[in-house]
Amino acid sequence: MTRRVAVFLIFFSLAWSLAQAQETKPIGYFLKDSVKIGESVAYSLSYKDRKNRPVIFPDSLFNFAPFELLDKAYFDTRSDTINSIDSAVYYLATFEIDTVQFLALPVFVFTGKDSIPVYSAKDSIVLNQVVTQMPDSVNLAETNAFQPVSLQFNYPYWTIGLVLLGLICLVVLIVWGKEIRKRIRLYRLKKKLEKFQVEFDREIEAISSETDKTKIESLLKFWKTYMESLEQVPFTKLTTKEIVKIQQNSSLEETLKSIDRNIYSPIAVSALQNDFEFLKDYSIDRYNHITEEIKNA
Repeated sequence: MTRRVAVFLIFFSLAWSLAQAQETKPIGYFLKDSVKIGESVAYSLSYKDRKNRPVIFPDSLFNFAPFELLDKAYFDTRSDTINSIDSAVYYLATFEIDTVQFLALPVFVFTGKDSIPVYSAKDSIVLNQVVTQMPDSVNLAETNAFQPVSLQFNYPYWTIGLVLLGLICLVVLIVWGKEIRKRIRLYRLKKKLEKFQVEFDREIEAISSETDKTKIESLLKFWKTYMESLEQVPFTKLTTKEIVKIQQNSSLEETLKSIDRNIYSPIAVSALQNDFEFLKDYSIDRYNHITEEIKNA
């Protein structure tokens, strides 16, 4: 009798476990009957289990073959005093060409040390094939109308072109660099002389016996500034005696002393136009001398 009771209890326990497993099986199904290739279709998955037992739903790392996961939406757990219901919707797409395709998704029930996958029953969906039969041949319409296509930037050709241009420039600088630098310097000196002559002549014409001495001093400084850029000597910081010592020109010495007397003596301004005309001619003479040195260098 005891043996029969034991067998009965074992049988009852197995039956109860199977009933519990059937009751806690996930429910999964497609929300549409058919789908086109590449079209999004929703798949609903829900699971009812004992309250407060952890349950994990498939995420983006799960293999949804023959479907591909596009998106997913999880919903808050709903519970009563005994059970909890978890649910999610998966948005899937298929690129397979089977007429009928199946899917069963699991939920993972946490048992304390591990998680057990519990699968839903398979649900099917019909593939809605747009092209049901391929023709033996296709009639293509002929056209000679060209469609405008945007041109892509050809980086390799531009890179090669820039490298070649750089090599050409390097060769030019090595072979003709010295001559090019000469011509550039001569051109700049010529432009500076032309500008100096125009402005200096205008100031000389305005000189008279009533000209303010500060104006004369300013004009002398203007001449020194030009000579400084021409000779690369700090004329504006030198006295008359120091300039004459550098230039070694007696006529220049007399002219500068005459201008200094008119600036610093109490007598009226006199004969300064001739003095400044000499300074202009002296500057032109020094310009010609320096440009010849550059050409012959």
